[in-house]
Amino acid sequence: MNLCRFLKTYRNEIIDEWASQLSRTTSDRYSKLQLTELRKTVARAFDGNYSVICDHDWQPIEEFIVFITKMRLERGFSLSEVQKAFGIFRVIMINRLPLDFQGDELRHALLSVNNSVDVTINRFSEYFQGKHKEEMQRLLDTLEEQVEKRTRQLFNSENRYRTLVEDISDGYFVCRDDQFIFANRALDGMLGLDAGALVGEEYGRFFTITGEQLSETLNHAVFETEAIRADGTQFPVEIKINRVHYDGLPALAGVCRDITERVASVRKELDYERLIVIGRMATVFAHEIRNSLSSIKVNVRILQRKLELVENDTRRMEIILRDIDKLDKILQDTLLFSRPLEINPHWHSLNVLVDNAVQRFADLLAASAISLQVELDDPLPDVKVDGKSMEIVLDNLINNAIEALRKVPDKQLSIATCCRKKAAGDLVEFSIRDNGCGLREPELQQIFQPFYTTRKNGIGLGLSIVARVIEQHEGSIKAESEIARGTTFKVTLPC
Repeated sequence: MNLCRFLKTYRNEIIDEWASQLSRTTSDRYSKLQLTELRKTVARAFDGNYSVICDHDWQPIEEFIVFITKMRLERGFSLSEVQKAFGIFRVIMINRLPLDFQGDELRHALLSVNNSVDVTINRFSEYFQGKHKEEMQRLLDTLEEQVEKRTRQLFNSENRYRTLVEDISDGYFVCRDDQFIFANRALDGMLGLDAGALVGEEYGRFFTITGEQLSETLNHAVFETEAIRADGTQFPVEIKINRVHYDGLPALAGVCRDITERVASVRKELDYERLIVIGRMATVFAHEIRNSLSSIKVNVRILQRKLELVENDTRRMEIILRDIDKLDKILQDTLLFSRPLEINPHWHSLNVLVDNAVQRFADLLAASAISLQVELDDPLPDVKVDGKSMEIVLDNLINNAIEALRKVPDKQLSIATCCRKKAAGDLVEFSIRDNGCGLREPELQQIFQPFYTTRKNGIGLGLSIVARVIEQHEGSIKAESEIARGTTFKVTLPC
């Protein structure tokens, strides 16, 4: 199957998934739009990408960019929100293409999709910013004309000028001799100051570019620098400078825009692309290594049955098998993390899932001298979940608790389930609590991040996978911990 036939075959499925993710994960503004409206715009975006990839025709996507820019500007959407909406197509295709393509076909398909999305986002960004700048330029020109006119006529010109700029959401200021002589409320708030506090202050105190450098800036120049809040924290801004007359004297007027979100979006995109490459490499390596480990394990079992081993040799064989199982678990986590998560939900009893997990760990709990207490709320509403995925969640959390109890003399582990009544619908919850070593606050904040671990021999994927599974089930997970007193994980799922 080539890429164009793939896009035609799965067109409706991709559009539905795109619209769904757009509504659920992009922003509050997108979540408030009707799904039917989102599907219409997404369908146009998909068809535009199809024309680029399969027909090498940019006209449909160019027309869509003009259409969506006007619509999103009118509704107050930010550049990064719409960029993220375009990028969802790339994410969907990265998850779907490996299921139908392999090798060079997969690489060419990914490159085609990536090129289409990148160029689309770049063209949209340029057009979006251009239209936004045109509007801002029109506003700035109007302001300049108003200032020049009113300063020649009336003493209250400054008050009329303030009325015009106070409603601008971006920061606006006027400088003379390296000092602020006017700043709107938006700029005061952006810098963490009370209204009017900037007037009389030196420009260099609040921006990393000096007043002298500002004075040398060309008229209508746009540049990026760092702004400094009153508390000392810095954040990126974009500033456009105009030379104006204020109170009859030459001055510099500037529009300051906080671009923290834009910078973070670019950085996140780069990090995401790096993770995609790492995921592909991990999948290839894990498959090859796992096949070899399976062969080694089978042959060790055969030798174990055929050879007459003395006591120490038997123990050495068990060590080999135990380490093979450990490596296999690491590879299993790596493969699970690098693949798109697919769930097949059915109705299950949470109590039965918990009870089955306890049975799987019965021997290990007994061998580790861990006192187990299980409290299952009965009756408990069934939950619609993927059984295998929930086994992964329970196994990881119980295994983590056992590891945390390794050096504790009085080992105690408790597992409980309950039902919580909410106005929006009932929720079921299960908690796993240990009295182990506990976690410090900085550790607690990072435990769900990929590759973060507090174990010497861990790789930090278990809890990341757990969080991913729970999120896919539209549930939530949180952890509470105290050093030397233990850790509690609470998982909540909708009924």
